[in-house]
Amino acid sequence: MEKMLFSGVQSNSEVALIAIKGIKNQPGIAAKVFGAIAEEKINVELILQSIGRGENKDISFVVAQDEADHAVETLKKAFDEADYEDIISDKEVGIVSIVGAGMMSNSGAASKMFEALYNRGINIHLIYTSEIKITVLIKESRVERAVEALKEQFQE
Repeated sequence: MEKMLFSGVQSNSEVALIAIKGIKNQPGIAAKVFGAIAEEKINVELILQSIGRGENKDISFVVAQDEADHAVETLKKAFDEADYEDIISDKEVGIVSIVGAGMMSNSGAASKMFEALYNRGINIHLIYTSEIKITVLIKESRVERAVEALKEQFQE
């Protein structure tokens, strides 16, 4: 197992969560969602698609806070109202990441991160992982507290 080389904590409070609730669970929906968003040159990160409930599922993603209203409008134009239950945005969120080599090959990185956040009473809304980063979406009011907790947890 590769040793994890922690290099720091990153955060961004200038983001918004966009969620399409109860969208039809059929091939091509994600392509249509993100095709419409890409056409408007809106950058996306932290995509989460639910496993689904019968014929419906939820798709959530993060955009820059100043693009949130535009993203919602774009999706409402791209889909008929009968195709989804609701499209919402939440501008009171932020993302926090731990960064370093070997994140995915070190089985304890995510656990340590989630424990540090739990110990500070911080609830996680979305999680994204890559080989060099673990990112969570949390309430914007908790971002600073999360950064402090993660620095304490990972800096030796």
